[in-house]
Amino acid sequence: MRSDTLSLHENASEMMGSSGRVKIHIRCRKCGEVFILRGVKDGRGHVETGFRRCLCDNDREFDIETLV
Repeated sequence: MRSDTLSLHENASEMMGSSGRVKIHIRCRKCGEVFILRGVKDGRGHVETGFRRCLCDNDREFDIETLV
């Protein structure tokens, strides 16, 4: 049964492929630090990167854009 579960997850990740992944450019408005991260786009168009805060401890003021 465990092997069946693993194969289902593998098939789901293969179907998503690289089309679900996007690059995100994040710039901190306080200190100017720049981050380029890879994230996964969900069905609603939101992107999750795991990014939470800048090195300067800022967790709210960012310029965020999707890179092509």
